[in-house]
Amino acid sequence: MKPEEKARVIIDRMFEEAGWKVVDRDKYAPNMTAVAIKEGLMVGNREADYLLFLNGKAVGVLEAKRIETDINSDIVQEQARLYTRSCPKWCQAWFPNIPLPLAYVANSRDLMFYDTRKSNSEFEYCKKIHTPKEVKKLLSLEDDYVGLPTLSPKGLRACQYEAITQLEQSFRNGENRALMVLATGAGKTYTACLAAYRMLAFTPTKRILFLVDRNNLGKQAETEFGTFRLTENGDPFNTIFTVNRLKSSSVPTDSNVVI
Repeated sequence: MKPEEKARVIIDRMFEEAGWKVVDRDKYAPNMTAVAIKEGLMVGNREADYLLFLNGKAVGVLEAKRIETDINSDIVQEQARLYTRSCPKWCQAWFPNIPLPLAYVANSRDLMFYDTRKSNSEFEYCKKIHTPKEVKKLLSLEDDYVGLPTLSPKGLRACQYEAITQLEQSFRNGENRALMVLATGAGKTYTACLAAYRMLAFTPTKRILFLVDRNNLGKQAETEFGTFRLTENGDPFNTIFTVNRLKSSSVPTDSNVVI
């Protein structure tokens, strides 16, 4: 494997760990959420190593170099700046008619970041690529669902992955209601735990009602929320958010999930 290819493998992993999906430009679709497009086409037939999109709108670029390249050089950093100014007209952007706000340079060992909106700032070293949620906060993006990281199919059944993907897409499309239908034994409670976690962790959602029609199902749900660990740091759901199973007409004010 060539040095530049090795660097790309590591940088791909950095994006994925931050909640971005890395795709080839011919595989990109506008309904994808947090995406880093490889070799994104720019004005003048230039190609950005990675062109970043959130909910169908361009938000930044990353210029990738082999490990021995000094990314703290004017030449490398100016290349990244150039790409932020080269977004094609057909491409929707979060901030039209100005440079894309996020500029990164990386060589698989070091990573630097520059916010193009700040005229007096410079590239600075950083430990990791911003997550979609961090980008939403940094840029004050007014979209409730733009902070959702790309859902990884790892550890999920195909039906679970499809159900959550379509549920979140419905909300992005402005729907106030959506119904997930899964077969018996498909892991419905686990799917609900994951959907609830993503809504509470990455959107403005503050409280979720988990409705059951039998007491034993409520107890099972409470147990599953306590064992669910498909979270950012692998911590149990109920150590991150407060889960309460109702045993009276009183609803605790600190509840995030009410069963």
